[in-house]
Amino acid sequence: MLKVAAALIVAAAAFGCNDKEDKPNPNLNHNLSFEITIEDITASTAKVKVTHNGAATDTWYGLLTDQLDKTDDQLIEEARLAFLASSATDLLRTSRSYVNVVKELSPATVYKYIAFGLSEEGEVYGYPAVEEFTTAPDSTGGGDKPIEGGMRENSAWSVEYIGEGVIDEVECDHIVKVTSVDTNTYVLTVVFASEWDVYKLPELADFIVDDMKLYVEDYNNRYGTSYTIANLLHSGTIFNNFDLSPGYYRALALGVDAAGSVSGLYAISEPFEVQEEVPTQSYSAWLGNWEIVGNDENVCTVNVTKKEANKSYYLNGWEGVNRFDILVDYDESLDALFIYSQLVAEDVDFGEEYGRGNIYLYGADRNGSFYTTEEGDYGIAIAGILDGGQRAIVRYGGGVPEYPKFDRLFFAAKIGDVHYNLAEAEANPQMPAAMNPLVGRSEVERLSAPVVALDYAELPVVWRLGERVEPIRFSAK
Repeated sequence: MLKVAAALIVAAAAFGCNDKEDKPNPNLNHNLSFEITIEDITASTAKVKVTHNGAATDTWYGLLTDQLDKTDDQLIEEARLAFLASSATDLLRTSRSYVNVVKELSPATVYKYIAFGLSEEGEVYGYPAVEEFTTAPDSTGGGDKPIEGGMRENSAWSVEYIGEGVIDEVECDHIVKVTSVDTNTYVLTVVFASEWDVYKLPELADFIVDDMKLYVEDYNNRYGTSYTIANLLHSGTIFNNFDLSPGYYRALALGVDAAGSVSGLYAISEPFEVQEEVPTQSYSAWLGNWEIVGNDENVCTVNVTKKEANKSYYLNGWEGVNRFDILVDYDESLDALFIYSQLVAEDVDFGEEYGRGNIYLYGADRNGSFYTTEEGDYGIAIAGILDGGQRAIVRYGGGVPEYPKFDRLFFAAKIGDVHYNLAEAEANPQMPAAMNPLVGRSEVERLSAPVVALDYAELPVVWRLGERVEPIRFSAK
C-alpha cells in the first residue's frame, strides 16, 4: 500500500549509498534488474506491475512521485534516507512479481514510478527501472465543492490572470490562463470585480449563452458558414488574451456544453487590477483642440481626449457633430492615429418623420460612394506627422492595391434600409487634410502637397459598397 508524503509517494523500496561501507556488499545481487508496467490508468488510480530477475530473497523498494523536476538519483536518495529514518523494514518488497493499484492520484497529472534494489541496511544495489505515466482527465467536475446560487465551483479548474506575455508568437497585454484537469467544456470571459456575485451567476450564465447563440447565428448568416456554439467552447488548459481598460476584474470560466446548455460548473479568478499606463509625450501631443482644414478648404474643429493612455482616444466634433464620439486607435511605434469604420450609437430617436436608427462612421471614396460595415469594420483614415512637422489626416490603405481610395469619413444614420447624412457637405473636410492646433498657432497652415508618407498599409479588409447618401436634417450638436 502506498504512503503519500507531500509530493513524494513512497510504495515499497528506496535507493542510496551504504553509509557504513564504501565497497559494494558482496552478499547483494548487483545484477538485479526490474521491469515496470503501468495499466488500467484512470483519473485517480493506476495498476503498477513490477517484476525482477533476482531471487525471492532480494529486497527492493518502489517509489511513486510527481516531482518531475528532480533527477532519478535525487529521488532515489531522498527515498533511501526516508526509509532509514523510518526504520520501516516492512516497506521492502521481496516478491519477484508485484502488483498494486495505487490510489488517490490527481487527474491529468504525470507521475514517475521507480523500482530499485535496497537492503535493510539502506544500501542500493542492482539496476533501477523508471516508468512515467499520465492519469486521465476527470470528467465529473465539481468535486466536493458546495452548490451556491445553483452553481458549483469546479475543483478541476483554476483561473489565473497572467498579464503580459506571448501567445502563438504574438505579444499580449492581458493574458488569462485556465488550468483544467477534466474534460468539461467552458467559455472564458472577464467580469468587473465589483459586480461578481455567485448568486447572480445563473442569470449572467443565461445571458452569456444567449449572446453566444446570437453571435453564431449572425456569423453563419453573414458568411454562409455552419458553425455551432461548440466551436466557441474550450476544454483543457488554455491561454487567452483580453482587451481590457484600466479597472478591477475577475476572470470567469463558465461551464457550457456543446448543445449550448449551462452545465452549472464555474471557476473564478482572484480579483486583479489593470493599471493605466503613464501617457507618453508623443501620445499627449495629440490631445486638445484641432482645426481640420480639408483639401477642399472645408473646415471643422475637433477635440481629442484620452480614452486609454498610449492606446486610444475619443475624437469629438467631426463634421460639427458634438453629440457623438469617434473611437480612435493610437500606434505608438508610428506616432499615428488610426480611424476605422464603427457603430457610433444605437437606437437613436430622429423624430417622428424618420423614427429610430443607428449611427455609423463610414468612409466615402472619390466617386462619392460609401462603404458599410456589414462585412466587418475597415480602415478609413490615418492621422500622422509629415517630415516638416505638419500633422495631417490621410486616407488609409494607400499602399494596398485595389483598396478603396477614401477621401472622406462621415457620420451616417441608418434608418430601416436607408442611410442619411448627419451633416451638410461643407462641414466635411476632404482628405488629405491639415491638422492644426488651436492653441499656440496663430495661422492655419495649408497642406501644400499630396501625402504619401502616412499611408501605413495593413492587410486588405472586406468591404461592401453602399448607395449614395441622402441628406437628413438632424441637429446632433
